[in-house]
Amino acid sequence: MNHSESKILVVEDNALNRRMIVHILRKNGYTVEDCEDGRSALKKIEEWKPHLVLLDIVMPEMDGLEVLQKIRTQQTQVELPIILVTAMQGSEDVVRGFKLGANDYIPKNFNAEELFARVNTALQIRSYHNLLKQRNNTIERELDTARLIQKKLLPGNSPIIAGYSVYSLYVPMDKIGGDYYDYNHMKDYCDFFMADVSGHGVPGAFLASVLKMATQYTHQFNYSPPEILRVMDQAVAERGALGMFATAAILRLFPETGTIQFSNAGHPPILVHRRPTNEFIELTTPGVPLGINYDLKKGTYVQGEFTLQKGDRMVLFTDGILETFNGKNESFEDVGWKQFLTYHKDKPNVSLSLRLIEELKQFSGKEIFEDDITWVVIDYDGT
Repeated sequence: MNHSESKILVVEDNALNRRMIVHILRKNGYTVEDCEDGRSALKKIEEWKPHLVLLDIVMPEMDGLEVLQKIRTQQTQVELPIILVTAMQGSEDVVRGFKLGANDYIPKNFNAEELFARVNTALQIRSYHNLLKQRNNTIERELDTARLIQKKLLPGNSPIIAGYSVYSLYVPMDKIGGDYYDYNHMKDYCDFFMADVSGHGVPGAFLASVLKMATQYTHQFNYSPPEILRVMDQAVAERGALGMFATAAILRLFPETGTIQFSNAGHPPILVHRRPTNEFIELTTPGVPLGINYDLKKGTYVQGEFTLQKGDRMVLFTDGILETFNGKNESFEDVGWKQFLTYHKDKPNVSLSLRLIEELKQFSGKEIFEDDITWVVIDYDGT
């Protein structure tokens, strides 16, 4: 912003001082208006919208500090900088002025260079703030777009499987998150994918989209869960940024027989809640997270198998649930996770998912989570 684009309001009850300040500023290219009292200054600010105010402290009827206090109820220090003009350097009024939101002050016996230095500094800070605000608005719009894109990458509906009910929940900690889940419903089985990417925001979302493409690629082949993880591992290693990785778990459900195959890459175990007996069974296999030391890995991911019983509830989830902490620094995993599932074991998975969010908010005492919250719940109702 050049000087002619900078609008400065001079508020000074002394006509001689006011004319002198206005003359100096206009001579150096600033656009200047002036007021002789506080009430007219407030009206001028509302109508003219200056970029900076030079405000005398001692004025009749409404003094400068009262004017300052009223302005700060509407505009912040970066939105409208205010420089106090005072004859008493270091006075209590100056101290009070800073507490009320003044940006700077200048003595009435100033020289022109000092005036320009303080005025330019205040205007530059305001200009930088506006540029930052514009950039932040642009980033927010881009994040909104990225969020919509990411939402389209996630499954729109849960698979419909006779004898089973499926429900998913995804709550990113930010506008876009690093968790990923998906389904692949084939003729004889249905694959459930769950992954947690290191990091959040745009990098995490990008890597999650890489995982989406990798799993879609495997749909054309009859790959086993360990083979799918190997493809995902290669995708993360080749397309992820240095140091980024992901944990993942795959559950393959054969609805006709009630059997499942599973494979794990450093992810929390798949949890089976055998609700009739209130037994918890953790299903996992050894496996290094995706993208870590891909070229050095000698072995492949391995596969486990399990047979379901009527009433079993399978839960795939990311660690954002387990690593939610309360005010005592206790984790939800240690003091609330399985207790929550036990207490609400008879709830349908839809209402259970909604209840989980409320439970985590109450447990942490926070409305916004510190990690993405994602789970898929599969209830075996029997055929």
